[in-house]
Amino acid sequence: MLMKIQGLKEYVDMTECSLPICDSISQTEDAEMKEYSPSMCSSNSPVVELELVGESREEDLDSFYQEYAQGMRWFDLINHERTCGISAILNKQLPSSCSFESTKPVEFSIPYISWSKMARRRLLRSLESDFELVYVAQSCLSWEALHYQYRKVEAVACASFQNGAFYENVVAKFQEFQILLERFMEDERCEGKRHWNYVQRRLSSKSLLQVPQVSGYMEERENGARGEAMRATEATEVLKGIEKCIKAFWLYVQTDQKKPQWKFKSFLWSYPPVEDPRDLQLLADLTKTLQKKELWLKDLRGKKRCWLKRVINPIEESQKKELLFTMIDTKLVSRVLKMSKISTSQLKWCQHKLDNIEFKEGKVLRAYPCSLFPSS
Repeated sequence: MLMKIQGLKEYVDMTECSLPICDSISQTEDAEMKEYSPSMCSSNSPVVELELVGESREEDLDSFYQEYAQGMRWFDLINHERTCGISAILNKQLPSSCSFESTKPVEFSIPYISWSKMARRRLLRSLESDFELVYVAQSCLSWEALHYQYRKVEAVACASFQNGAFYENVVAKFQEFQILLERFMEDERCEGKRHWNYVQRRLSSKSLLQVPQVSGYMEERENGARGEAMRATEATEVLKGIEKCIKAFWLYVQTDQKKPQWKFKSFLWSYPPVEDPRDLQLLADLTKTLQKKELWLKDLRGKKRCWLKRVINPIEESQKKELLFTMIDTKLVSRVLKMSKISTSQLKWCQHKLDNIEFKEGKVLRAYPCSLFPSS
């Protein structure tokens, strides 16, 4: 799989791109790709004089979001190329309409090409592996971005000495993120595989699972002009909006019932999923570590039920949030380890995520380093 996507890397930083199977990506498609670039916010108010606070923090946020958006765009290119490949093989055109309802699933069958069954099977397995990679990678990327945005807004909300607010419609953007995600889960109940449903929907709607950028936070230099301030959104309201998105995302990863295609018994692997055979031991170690941490989480979830029977103090409330975030982390790591093909960098990402989760004195301790899913 590394060999197949190696040639795509040169397209990430280009404004115009051409794919080997498709003749070219339309200008409309390229314009849609540009929407991932972080937008610079500017607001000039004649009533209240405003200034951006924490410019270095805003630059860090923009830098992180740009890296996240670039990663999403990278896997969108893979998705587009593989879909073009299927269309070329099946002699079918991509749907011109951008609505998912009009997009008919492409059947994974090649009835008229005189290939051997083995060659056809390898091709289809390779394509499906790439679609699965797009789904898993973008899920992991979006969780990192969602969690990062939550921590940023939480820091602003806790800084009670700051008199500021968000002057962009940030809450509405996260509401759209939540609605699209919930609608996707509702629609997929009567459909097939999760990753195939996702790549089709993502191909027609780039907003699906695309975490909005938190921007527009400004601090008032004057306390007057309440009329203008009424149009602002407090950080606590933005935080509540992101929390709803996190709960929806938890349901999203929780309902993925993917089972591994490989089995591990006495260090004998059937259908080994690693690209490099030297990573078999690392995969075995990560699987055992994940199982241990899942047992700890199961024990803590039992204690969580006891918390609900009495008054919850702020410390226990923060533990509930950390427990939820940790469950999402472990669920994503579990999903990566169930992929049909896993690279060394992806295994290292899983190791990094698990190393940042510790359990001490009946509590979960979780570090917050930003670790975006690798592109290969």
